[in-house]
Amino acid sequence: MKNRLTSLSLAIAAALLVSGCATPVAKPAFYPNMHYQQVGPAQAQADAQMCASMAQQSEVGAVNKIDAGRAAAAGAAGVGTAGVVGSLLSGHKPDLRNIAAGAAAIGAGGAAATAAGQSVGGSSLYRQFVHQCLAERGYQVIGWH
Repeated sequence: MKNRLTSLSLAIAAALLVSGCATPVAKPAFYPNMHYQQVGPAQAQADAQMCASMAQQSEVGAVNKIDAGRAAAAGAAGVGTAGVVGSLLSGHKPDLRNIAAGAAAIGAGGAAATAAGQSVGGSSLYRQFVHQCLAERGYQVIGWH
């Protein structure tokens, strides 16, 4: 029972660490050109959301999901390794079943978050798509925040 609690504690600590590193959905930063000043920040954000939706529905969205899967696999592997090392350092035999379950859950959560655009603006291809979409509407994107 104590081993399960230790493994569960390690999985929770790893989840908190991973979620603490998560970034909010990145948004384009606009240069306040004439068009931006005419439409205002609310309309600019609405247009950015529309362009982001178009990117997710295009082939770019599929690329973003592949990148999310790779990131999730790497994250799950890191969490699993941390769970095993943590168990060994605490003097307990690693409960691989619980560690694997925790790593898989965190990996799946990371994939879902990244695929939903939770990474820093998605892939560079995704950002370029949104940037181009906004440029065609008269906006000037100067970066992402």
